[in-house]
Amino acid sequence: MVVKESKANLSVIKRCAALEVNRSSYYKWQHQKPEINDEYAETEINRLYHKHKGTYGRDRIAQAMRNAGIIINHKKVYRIMRKLGIKAVIRKKWRIRKYIKENVACNTLNREFTTNEPFKKLVCDITELERVDDKRYYLFSIMDLYSNAIIASSISSHNDWGLVVKGLEKLPCQTDGVMLHSDQGVQFTSLAYRQFADKKNIILSMSRVGNCYDNAAKESFFGHFKEEFYRYYQSKTQEELYENINAFIDYYNNERIQMRFKMSPVEYLNTKNGGRVFYLCLLDRDRFKGVKRRLVFCGTRAAVRRRSANRLLYAVFSIFNILYIYNL
Repeated sequence: MVVKESKANLSVIKRCAALEVNRSSYYKWQHQKPEINDEYAETEINRLYHKHKGTYGRDRIAQAMRNAGIIINHKKVYRIMRKLGIKAVIRKKWRIRKYIKENVACNTLNREFTTNEPFKKLVCDITELERVDDKRYYLFSIMDLYSNAIIASSISSHNDWGLVVKGLEKLPCQTDGVMLHSDQGVQFTSLAYRQFADKKNIILSMSRVGNCYDNAAKESFFGHFKEEFYRYYQSKTQEELYENINAFIDYYNNERIQMRFKMSPVEYLNTKNGGRVFYLCLLDRDRFKGVKRRLVFCGTRAAVRRRSANRLLYAVFSIFNILYIYNL
């Protein structure tokens, strides 16, 4: 101010040198805009806050005042808002879910998707289906890495633990030492899932966080499923959706050739075990409301003979395992 009001016929450089003031400081002071006092700032901040119904925080209020030609710092706005006791009504921030280490299993499978014995390495996952009657549906399925066959599945309109347990209950009773691999979804890291595995003596394995390649075999199945299922099957009701998925799994297990085996999963299982896999569809209307109930026999010396008189099927075999699979 002294430099500006000096009446001597001197240049700015000489004035600043005489007063020992930097020229840049003088020009900065000369071009600065005056800040408003706290009383006016409080009135303006309170007005903007109520105008926008409390949705504006310190940053938006400061920007709105700057747009109106009022120079103010967001820190000053924050101080005045604390003084007035007002704050923005903001949405709840999304926080990363913290997993309980006790419920997260190690990646025991470690991308070893081959096995020499059936029902030793299983992989499972959940996928969302296209809407039917404007309602969401989710498919949970379990695959045996020995033959790539789908040995259990379940469908539900809720992606919760009930969907998973409905599919797990269709596994054989003898599950000692079976490895079941999944991702770290909320259903698979729940305490109920851990307790179910401990009860059935199932060895749990889980993919690493954000690494879909650790469960590549199951992801590959869902990729083929969505590409082929929606191309050839049209479902308009819930019953049609269930029947179409049931038919696709039948086709996938019995007819669709796996390039890894050069044959279908069931044919590969029969070839390797020297037996046959029988599909006997029974109808249990009381319990399953007309949905097919499947009984699968896996025997080492299975034989089928058809009676010529009444054309009834019966089997004579030595059973080593019985799988009850309900493809709903």
